[in-house]
Amino acid sequence: MQPAPALRGFRFLGWGPRATGSYSGWATRSDLYGRCGRCTGLVSLWPDQIEQCSCGALFKDLGRFGHLDGDQSIAIYSKDGPTP
Repeated sequence: MQPAPALRGFRFLGWGPRATGSYSGWATRSDLYGRCGRCTGLVSLWPDQIEQCSCGALFKDLGRFGHLDGDQSIAIYSKDGPTP
């Protein structure tokens, strides 16, 4: 994978579940976000609500998180400042 674009107020951690610090699926933390490679929308990895990006390819519901292009297509960021 190539480097993800810089995102103001966020730090790029890597691609897919391993970038969240988990070796067996997605780690959920309130400061982690997945970014859609299609529409560049952000979705929080905190499991308190159902969300999806604007194009619907990146989705999260209670207990599931993924992308239509596969988990490794999700750029993972940690929040370093206010959400843009």
